[in-house]
Amino acid sequence: MEYTYVPPPTPTLSRWRSLYRDHPGLSCLRVLEYEAIGSTDISGDVLDYGGGSKAPYTGLLKNADSVKSANIDPGIKPTHIVKPGEPLPFDDDSFVCVVCFNTLEHIYDPVASMNEIFRVLKKGGRAIITVPFIFRIHGHPDDFTRATPSWWQETCRRVGFDALNLQPLVWGRYTSAGSILGHRGIWPRGQFHLQHLKDWLYAKITIRQSVYGGKRGDRICAVSPGWMLVARK
Repeated sequence: MEYTYVPPPTPTLSRWRSLYRDHPGLSCLRVLEYEAIGSTDISGDVLDYGGGSKAPYTGLLKNADSVKSANIDPGIKPTHIVKPGEPLPFDDDSFVCVVCFNTLEHIYDPVASMNEIFRVLKKGGRAIITVPFIFRIHGHPDDFTRATPSWWQETCRRVGFDALNLQPLVWGRYTSAGSILGHRGIWPRGQFHLQHLKDWLYAKITIRQSVYGGKRGDRICAVSPGWMLVARK
C-alpha cells in the first residue's frame, strides 16, 4: 500500500479569522476538520457512514450526486438505521465515496467497520475519514479508540486499500493542550483564541514555513487533536 504523510499547514492570521468567522463557537478540532473536508473533492454517489440529513456538516456534501447514510441514531435522520457490528445494507462496490466523520472512535471494533467501508466502495473509490487523537473522551453513547498514524496505516493495508494519505489536524501545542484542559474562569472563549495566537506566533518565529515540517513540526503533530484519512481502494 502506498502511504503518504501530509504535513498540515502552519497557523496564519487569515486562516484563524476565516475558520471562526465561518464556524463560530466550535472546537479547534471541528473547524480544522471542516477546513480539510471542504478542500477535498466529495462527489458521485456518497455514503455518509455515521451521519444523516441532520448532521451539521451536510453542506460539505453538496457536490455529491446522491447521499445515503447509516447511523444508530434516528434523531440524525439517516437513510438506514444500522446497529454497531451489523453489516451495511448495501451491495459490494456501491459508492464512489464513503465519508465517516468522528464516528469510528465510538465503535468497539473499528476494523470491522473499515472492512465494510472497503466492501461497499467501488474500485478507485475513496474513504474520507476524520477521527480524534489528543481529544477528551466523549461518549455517543460510548468512546473506545484513539489510534496513532501507524495503526491507521497498518489497518488500511490489512483491509486492502491501495493508498492512504494521512494529515494531522493540528493548530499547535497550545490549542492541543487547551482541548484537554478546557477553558474556565473569566472570558473562556478569549482564552481559547489566545492559545491560537500563541501557536501562530510560535510557528512564525520557529517553523517559518507554510507547513509543519522538520523535527519541531513532527513534535507538534505528535499531539494532534485528530487525523484526516483519505484511503483509496
